[in-house]
Amino acid sequence: MRRNRCGGPMAVIQLCSMKYFVGIDVGATRIKAGLVDGCHRVTNQEIVAIQEADRTEQALVDKLAELVPRVLAGKKPVAVGIGFAGVVERERLGMVCHAPNYPNIHDFMIKTRLEERIPYPVMIDNDANCVMAGEYLQGVAAGIPNFIGLTLGTGVGGAIVLHGSLWRGCSGMGGELGHITVDPAGPMCPATGANGPLEMYPSLVGLRHMCREKPVEGVDTEDSNLPALLAEACEAGNATAIEHYATAGMAMGRAMGGLLNVFDVKTIVLAGGIANNFKWMESATWSGIGKVAFPRIVEGVEIKIGTLGEKAGILGAAMQWTMQPHD
Repeated sequence: MRRNRCGGPMAVIQLCSMKYFVGIDVGATRIKAGLVDGCHRVTNQEIVAIQEADRTEQALVDKLAELVPRVLAGKKPVAVGIGFAGVVERERLGMVCHAPNYPNIHDFMIKTRLEERIPYPVMIDNDANCVMAGEYLQGVAAGIPNFIGLTLGTGVGGAIVLHGSLWRGCSGMGGELGHITVDPAGPMCPATGANGPLEMYPSLVGLRHMCREKPVEGVDTEDSNLPALLAEACEAGNATAIEHYATAGMAMGRAMGGLLNVFDVKTIVLAGGIANNFKWMESATWSGIGKVAFPRIVEGVEIKIGTLGEKAGILGAAMQWTMQPHD
């Protein structure tokens, strides 16, 4: 059941008419932006492609500064929120410390740089935190105060929501669940150099690696649509394709089992394009959970698939500030 977080009818009218925010989701290949009102409605969406020439600090600031006015529709936002894939120091500096999709960007003071270009305060957070904030505020996790979230896309992102707040750790960089080691003898992650992290399994990078090691007929390893092509091969009964998704599911289950032992929550939310193919990972995922987690902890656990699609990251980027912990 979804909650009306705006109060009664008059509160809805006042909040929705008076407060607007811009949410921007900076991904590996696209930037998605939209205008969000106080009742979490996303409108005026814009999507722009990222070219190789855009993968510098200056080019990215230029692109974002041009994009913000296009979604405003004459409204004056309270703030602009950005979700960025990578290690983000959000609270003190508003800085992207490391971004695997942008190898030329290090310790990028994106908040300061963008505020020099637009007349609005800028907030920044990790993109997976933003996606799961969106699912909590208006999606599949609405009404669920405690859950673990995984975003399955080019890599694997993670978020932890406890008591309705995003848990970010002592320095604000917590929740990098994609870098949990599930097999020390597994493939090396190009982002960190570590062997066998979760990111090398239920992700485009991971599935691409598996298909290079063990090809699937009709699946081009360089195609960005590889996960969907692999799912189609599963539908056609291709044993190797089924094996690859099962491998990804087992790795995900082992990571989930460890997380359940630590946090003892009853809900796991999966989002991102590869989450749409969860049926090919489901059995192996539960098997992996069972190999790691205490049986009593697993009782009643549900794995839910996000429902907001691309709106989740936009909504969460705009409104993640509402999910700060309260003393």
